[in-house]
Amino acid sequence: MRIIIYFQYQSKTNASDKYGGIQEIAHKLNWHVRVHEGLPDAKTIRELIAFWNPDGMIFACGGTAVTVDSSVFGKLPVVFFDHDPSRLPAGAFSVSHDSSATARMAFKELALAGANDFAYIPYPEKRFWSDERGRAFADAVRLNGGRMRKFSWGGLDAGDSAAIRRQRVLRKFLPTLPRPCALMAANDRIAAEVLAAAESLQIRVPHDLAVVGVDNAKDICESTAPTLSSVRPDFYAGGRMAAIMLEAMIVNGKSFRGERRMTFGPLEVVRRASTHLLGGFADSSVAAALDMIRRKSCEGLKAADVLKAFRCPRRQAEIRFRKATDHSILEEIHAVRLARAKELLENSDMQLEAIAGFCGFETPNALRKFFSAQTGMTMGAWRKKHATALAKARSNGSPYHHRPHHSEPLSNAFKYPLAKRRPRVK
Repeated sequence: MRIIIYFQYQSKTNASDKYGGIQEIAHKLNWHVRVHEGLPDAKTIRELIAFWNPDGMIFACGGTAVTVDSSVFGKLPVVFFDHDPSRLPAGAFSVSHDSSATARMAFKELALAGANDFAYIPYPEKRFWSDERGRAFADAVRLNGGRMRKFSWGGLDAGDSAAIRRQRVLRKFLPTLPRPCALMAANDRIAAEVLAAAESLQIRVPHDLAVVGVDNAKDICESTAPTLSSVRPDFYAGGRMAAIMLEAMIVNGKSFRGERRMTFGPLEVVRRASTHLLGGFADSSVAAALDMIRRKSCEGLKAADVLKAFRCPRRQAEIRFRKATDHSILEEIHAVRLARAKELLENSDMQLEAIAGFCGFETPNALRKFFSAQTGMTMGAWRKKHATALAKARSNGSPYHHRPHHSEPLSNAFKYPLAKRRPRVK
């Protein structure tokens, strides 16, 4: 059994997804992963290496501006996770989030809805990922003929808390934007501050200002007013990449010839109320209803619960919803539940009987009947068909993008040819 030490930055937004990807590979390879929270100093790293005699390490810093002294690791195989590549030693092995691809996805989400004026709010402190997102977003705006509004955190006055100083700057900037305008924030925390500033200025979101964040941190996105649309990076895939790269390094040693830097992209835009109206829903009650359906359909939501979002008679509410969406409230609830069922079938090894509870159905039999009526296939047949499609896409070299698939064969995941395993030398 290999012993791997994983230094995990204490991030509330993506730590579980990263660790989940690492653990999937660790389970297949019979690794024992020791997790160390936080950013360790050189003395702590040396002591842990001496105590555990690990086979390798994965070192995550959460995108902070940390500089690593690689000499502390000696000859131990190490993969750096989400570090600034410019701060890593030459030839270091690393896996990082493709911030440029994330910015392009955010732009497409806003531009396809008709926006022509854009703004980007960077992270207040210097971060490589924030700079990359800002440059890529501005490039996308220019390429497509849009107008980019410049923003700077410069001039933050001392004396107040950092949060209050940021609010002062945002409240000075937002009124200068044309209306409507579409804004991308460096991450969800900054986007939430934008929404707070907009509320204080009585700027209507998303009528006058549409906002998209990054990370899909649900504790943030679901608690803002309105709820926040966000780009969801595939941190799970990043965790898998880091573990796969580390195993290849351990097995092949000095003969390793694989890529030394890999990136993982964004998975999807999770749409919430901060961008709904750009999608053509001029009725704010319909936008609120759609947001409720997206968030709560798989928790047993009923059409009657949604109708309470409308301050009008039930029949009038149903007409307004159908006029905006071309289908009924119940059909929208069913669509969300069906999408969730398909996602679980395609991207997990969850037992069929257990999926019903995660999709808002009272019994597995109710889900089976509903699924067959909607797709013309049984749930088992659907899972088998899409697992086959995924395998074919990969064998043909297609950049088939998918959510984490827990039952995926390890052989399909490895980018590197692995030599025959060598016995561990003490």
